[in-house]
Amino acid sequence: MKTNPELFSWEMLENGGKTRWDGVRNYQARNNLREMKPGDLAFMYHHGPEPGVVGIMKIVSESYDDPTSSEGNWSVVDVEPIKKFERPVSLDEIRYTPVICILPLVNQPKLSVMPVSQDQWDLMLKIGKTSI
Repeated sequence: MKTNPELFSWEMLENGGKTRWDGVRNYQARNNLREMKPGDLAFMYHHGPEPGVVGIMKIVSESYDDPTSSEGNWSVVDVEPIKKFERPVSLDEIRYTPVICILPLVNQPKLSVMPVSQDQWDLMLKIGKTSI
């Protein structure tokens, strides 16, 4: 799940605890949000000057209507922080590492919510020197 760290960062998530993940305005990303269930885990990805995966979040609600939307059929989920990565996994590492280089993050940079396979998940944790 991608965010601009100037607007919402890992530190803000940690400080705030449970947070609504809102503002998604892409149909494919919205549909991916709707597939999420409480207990699912997700990576937080900071885009911007130093893009990379920075932490693990847990989905803590079913999807529901986005209260920040005045038009359209948009959805949100609630998330909470689980663990910050020991070291971020940079976009360049993702782009040039087999298995994770096929993530939509590389080919569809505007897609803010995307699925990750178990193999991709495990490799990302290994590169980020993080376990849960």
